[in-house]
Amino acid sequence: MGIPEFKVEVATIRCEPSGREVRVVHETNLMDAILQIGLALGQSCDGIALCGFCRVRILEGLENLTPAGAEEQKVLAAEHTDSDERLACCARIHGPVTITTDYW
Repeated sequence: MGIPEFKVEVATIRCEPSGREVRVVHETNLMDAILQIGLALGQSCDGIALCGFCRVRILEGLENLTPAGAEEQKVLAAEHTDSDERLACCARIHGPVTITTDYW
C-alpha cells in the first residue's frame, strides 16, 4: 500500500510598487499574504469586513480571487470603490495576484 499523495496549491502575490512577493497556499486571504510580505495594511475591525480600511486595488489576477460576498459588497458599495478594488480581509487567493494601495 502506497502513501497517498498530498497536493498543496500555492500562488504568488506581488505588491507594487515595492515589487515584494510571497507565495501562499490557496485560500489564504490577501490580508495574511500582505502581512507575510511585511507591508503595512490599514485595518480597524480585525478583518471582519466592517471598516474597509484594508481595501486594495487588484492590478492583475482579479479572476484568481474568490468572489466578493454580501458583507464585502456592502462595505465596497458604501466606500464607492471601483470594480478592481477588494477588501484584503475577505478576498481569498486561488492564483497569482498583483495588488497595490494608495499609501504604499
